[in-house]
Amino acid sequence: MAKKKTTIYLDPDVLTATKAAALTSNRSESAVIEDALRSYLRSGHADAAWDGLRELLERVGYTSDLDEDAALAEAVTEVRAVRRERRARTVSGE
Repeated sequence: MAKKKTTIYLDPDVLTATKAAALTSNRSESAVIEDALRSYLRSGHADAAWDGLRELLERVGYTSDLDEDAALAEAVTEVRAVRRERRARTVSGE
């Protein structure tokens, strides 16, 4: 499966630890982060979040007249708006 590029923001201490783990294990930072995420997702800690997301999607699905593509486009628009708002708050120091 082809990998996809993404941008993430990490606490400086977490980034430093990630770089150190990559160096000491002779792996890329991307591999360290991917392994950590896979481990977290397998651990069961994410189950409650997934259950909540499924419940929300089911509720929205029952009350929406949007088809799947339109709903996805709307979701992407909303996520981008939230990210812009967060960046604006970060830049302004709020």
